[in-house]
Amino acid sequence: MSVAAKVNYRYLMMIIVLILTAGFALLLAGCRQAENSAPEQVRVLSREDVIAVFADQGLSLQTGEEVPGSIFQLELNGLKPQVYSMDGVELSLYLFASAEERAAGWGEFGELTAAADLIPFKAYQEGALLMFYIHGESAGEGQKWNEQLDKRLKAAIRGLIAAE
Repeated sequence: MSVAAKVNYRYLMMIIVLILTAGFALLLAGCRQAENSAPEQVRVLSREDVIAVFADQGLSLQTGEEVPGSIFQLELNGLKPQVYSMDGVELSLYLFASAEERAAGWGEFGELTAAADLIPFKAYQEGALLMFYIHGESAGEGQKWNEQLDKRLKAAIRGLIAAE
């Protein structure tokens, strides 16, 4: 084999090794990117966890009754709420997988209730959490609402988000 052929062979081998190394690096980068873009696992809070977080705020929460046809217990963005009762007041809690899914659920609620005459309620939205506190039976009610309760409910929501 001539000297020129040996040099060409050596360059050819270096190019092949370089191409293989670059290909392997791209393959690893692609796998890493796919790994990072996979949906994040969301921890589902049990009813006991939710009740404990509310108890930390001095709020007594019990498992509530599911009421077929309740506007505040609709399936939103494919998710049914956890239903609770707090001093006889209905509370519906949606724990979505992400803030984007929660926003889509809230949008769906708006569409479904656009023409409805809703009873007094307060909606809380933070992170992936949507909660309805239904504090009246008719449009003239709503006496159970106060700022102190609002602050405690907001603190409970922050506790739920921290517990996820």
